[in-house]
Amino acid sequence: MEMINNFDLFEDLFEDLFEDLFDFIKDPNNDINKAIKHYGGSTFYIPSYKTTIRNTELLKEYKENIQKKGIVKVLSQKYDLTERQIYTLTRQIRQK
Repeated sequence: MEMINNFDLFEDLFEDLFEDLFDFIKDPNNDINKAIKHYGGSTFYIPSYKTTIRNTELLKEYKENIQKKGIVKVLSQKYDLTERQIYTLTRQIRQK
């Protein structure tokens, strides 16, 4: 079973919200009070770029270039991270 990440959760929420919004707009009997009743007080979590896209891209690039000398330095410069941060993010891959 594949792990669910922040991006997957946000994608589901995003799709549900737009489906609800589309249904809401189609129905002429809807008013703002129904939307407030349904979503009022809700807190929506939008994941950060670094925890969804950046880290996935970085790990993919690391895996593809793991044998290349200096890959950690290249990635640290590309993603504006320290080499220590790259080592921390890639720890699981290196320990396999």
